[in-house]
Amino acid sequence: MKRGGQISGVVSLVTFFCALCMAVFAVLTLSTANREYSLTRLAEERAAAYYLADRQAVEQVAAMAATPLPEGEESGIAFPVGDDLMLEVVLRGEGGTNRVLRWQTVYRGDWQPDTSIKVWSGE
Repeated sequence: MKRGGQISGVVSLVTFFCALCMAVFAVLTLSTANREYSLTRLAEERAAAYYLADRQAVEQVAAMAATPLPEGEESGIAFPVGDDLMLEVVLRGEGGTNRVLRWQTVYRGDWQPDTSIKVWSGE
């Protein structure tokens, strides 16, 4: 007697398909983990550069507190944060002290707009 000829072929096919799906999911998981690792490293580097510039700015502002700016006069200082960002600090002399007007990061890299997509101008 012949036993299970058709059934074992279907089971083998399903098993092969499951193994193939698991291999594809493993490759996708590995590539996602690699991208997340790269993104985490970039975020770590940017945060370290920002906090270094922030520390330098705090030290500079503290040093400027000893000699306040004249009333109404503004002074700005900038510190590099990586290749394309700057931490800009603007102070104004008010009431014998220096008041912080702006403490922000500003993009200073070369920006080129993407003009490859045709956008409807409304006409």
